[in-house]
Amino acid sequence: MISSDLRLRLMMIQIFILTGFILFSGLTIYQTACWLVGDINGIADAAQSGFHVDLLRYFWIISGAAIIIGSFIYLKVTHSILKPIQQLKQSVIEIRNGRYPALIDFHDQSDDIGQLVHHFNDLNKKLQLNEELRNLMLSDMSHELRTPLSNLRGYLEALNKGVIDGDPSIYQSLAEETQRITDLLSQVDWIREWDGTSQGTMITPERVKVSDLIDHVVKLYQLEFERKRVSLIVDVEPIDLYIDRRGIHQVLINLLGNALNYYEGKETVELRGHKQGMDYILYVKGPGQPIPAEHIDKVFERFFRVDTSRSRETGGSGLGLAISKEIVERHNGKLKLESKGNIHKFIIRLPNVSSPS
Repeated sequence: MISSDLRLRLMMIQIFILTGFILFSGLTIYQTACWLVGDINGIADAAQSGFHVDLLRYFWIISGAAIIIGSFIYLKVTHSILKPIQQLKQSVIEIRNGRYPALIDFHDQSDDIGQLVHHFNDLNKKLQLNEELRNLMLSDMSHELRTPLSNLRGYLEALNKGVIDGDPSIYQSLAEETQRITDLLSQVDWIREWDGTSQGTMITPERVKVSDLIDHVVKLYQLEFERKRVSLIVDVEPIDLYIDRRGIHQVLINLLGNALNYYEGKETVELRGHKQGMDYILYVKGPGQPIPAEHIDKVFERFFRVDTSRSRETGGSGLGLAISKEIVERHNGKLKLESKGNIHKFIIRLPNVSSPS
């Protein structure tokens, strides 16, 4: 940023240059006029001398006025140009000290300074948003970990004091609470690994038979679907896709797991896949709790839940869909939700690629 001392020196140099230019131009015009008048025959020497004196006086008056007016205009223009830079300087200092300054009011984006201010305002807003999301994430993670840990502590204290006797159902509850903690930490690792702002982990595409991949995912949930008496239809058009097997596997696990965990109703859960133009479409469709229209786009945000209490009862962390969206977008694909009443359809659109491009 430009310091006050440097700014003063720059202004003095510019005023000195302006003064020199005006004086040089004026003296040149004065000498030329005197020379032209001197070459005119019939003009008395006294008249010529008076003309020289008057011309010199007007020269000094006009030059002085031009220097004063020019310097004033230059100072005003310089001040208006440097004002947003000074504001940027103060804002950067505030951010360095851990505070978020107000946005800089500067609407003209036609020059470099205007674009710089515009980009700084965007950066300022994103930093504030990231801070809010970080605090929200820490709060939600604290709650998510506190609940199973409290349950574990209660069971263990009761067992230790002899209030309850150990039996398979108690040990099963302890194992389930431990698994909830493990799943949450695993999802946190996944979203850190697949974070859209991170370049540490890129997809490693390979040729994958999509039918084999889906068959493997379905087998993982088959017993749970049968235990809960939920019907599942799988209809997949065979094709080879050049994808990251591990990533898409996780996406399908998240979507099918959500369809089972949040199942409400009597309709069948569907998992289908087919080619559509140059893309391959996969979707998971099933009944669940109605989602308000204003929440459709928010379901892919980290830790967002439509029904907080119910999600926590089912063990949902609010990370699965955020992870899925990151992974699909790394494949240059799209993941979206279509919801009508209590029927929800999560659609994955992947580029129909069967070999490396």
